[in-house]
Amino acid sequence: MKTNFQFLNSLYKIRRDINLKNFILTSFVLFFSLSMIYIALFFFMPQIYVSYKERLLVDKSVEIVEEITSNDLSYKEAVDILRTFSQDNSISVTLFYRSTPVYIASANLKFTSVISSLDGEDDIRETIDNSHEYYKTNLLLKEQNYTAYFSISIQQISEIRAGLISVLPYIMTIIIITSFIVSYVYFRIVTKPLIELNKVAKKMAMLDFRTKANIKRQDELGELGASLNTLSTNLKKSMEGFKNDIEKEKLRDEQRISFIATMSHELKSPITAIKGQLEGMINNIGVYQNRDKYLMRSLAIAEDLDRLVREILVVSKLDTVDFNFKKEKFNLSPILEDIIKNLDYIQIEKKIKTVKKIEKNLLIEGDVSLLKKAFKNIIENGMKYCPENGLFVVEAIKLKDRILIEIFNDGDSILEDDLNDEKIFEAFYRTEKSRNRETGGSGLGLHIVKKILKSHKFAYKIENKNNGVVFTVEIPIPEKNLEISK
Repeated sequence: MKTNFQFLNSLYKIRRDINLKNFILTSFVLFFSLSMIYIALFFFMPQIYVSYKERLLVDKSVEIVEEITSNDLSYKEAVDILRTFSQDNSISVTLFYRSTPVYIASANLKFTSVISSLDGEDDIRETIDNSHEYYKTNLLLKEQNYTAYFSISIQQISEIRAGLISVLPYIMTIIIITSFIVSYVYFRIVTKPLIELNKVAKKMAMLDFRTKANIKRQDELGELGASLNTLSTNLKKSMEGFKNDIEKEKLRDEQRISFIATMSHELKSPITAIKGQLEGMINNIGVYQNRDKYLMRSLAIAEDLDRLVREILVVSKLDTVDFNFKKEKFNLSPILEDIIKNLDYIQIEKKIKTVKKIEKNLLIEGDVSLLKKAFKNIIENGMKYCPENGLFVVEAIKLKDRILIEIFNDGDSILEDDLNDEKIFEAFYRTEKSRNRETGGSGLGLHIVKKILKSHKFAYKIENKNNGVVFTVEIPIPEKNLEISK
């Protein structure tokens, strides 16, 4: 029972192991093929050998007779030629003149004993016994007619087969060894690369792309290995891309959740303030009896809420996956001038000294309304943080390949941690730690700026400089053949 189980287990391994399977199959095919060749030789080689000897005897005999006859040679000259012919071709030659042997080129007793039985027959070939083949023909020498007998030795068919049988063990040994060697070479050339490719494919299926197929060949297996390596590399890049996308999406979800939570808090505080003021005015409680004063405060809070909601809508619009801004070419110079002019109330209130260095006809390409919003936020933010009697500078110049815009304001510098981690661009982040909306803003201004500039692929940075802060934007110059939007 145990032996049967081991046998079945061995058969199962053979079925599963392509290496062993191909080795056994190749060895069997080669052994069978070489054995068939040997069997064919055993049965057909003797007949082929006899036919070859017959054909050789006739062809050589006819050839030498024609040579002698065509040259009209004498008896002596003919004998010399026949002697050389007999030595070169191992063919015995006997000449008869009127039934009397006059020349024998090879001593062969069996040959001379059968001559009389052939006398009188013309141009025939006969097998007189099993060891020789004979051929008779007439030979004319100087008008004298001779009879020529040619004889060649042949082995018996039984002897040939006996010889083949005697070497059978050696031939079978050679066949077996040859089969194993050829099978091993076939394994090295074909099966081993397939096994290696299978290992690489299994690694790829397990998302392990470190293993590569090391098959340096110019045939289809080499091309398959190269294709598999290329596929592995591309899959690795795709997986890394998917992983990065997932991580980015996860980060966006976290930011979205954080944004919603912060936004809820930012909305809740002013709503609670308005609700409290309205309830106080309705019930004529304490200071809220002065309705005109607190109605104006409630209106101011409502206006802040309106501005905050509009900014939230802008952020939501920019975060939309299929958002595409309207791209057109326009002149940035008058837009910067108008933004500074419309914010003059801040400059007057804080007695800010504003310096403008804006070149004319600064042509850029992008969404007019979004970029106008971004630069308004930057300039307004700079003015809000500029101290009273401070200096505020807006410089916009055209360089060789880009437009450089620098917006500087006097005032306190920003913490390096906030600059390095870009915390300053996060939603609802305020450098003013009291989170007072009057001094610190809504916290969405620079966040919106970042999203707009990034969507346009404009380079930007904010840094401390000369007892103040400078915001820099670099805009590539658009191609000249685009239409100018006015």
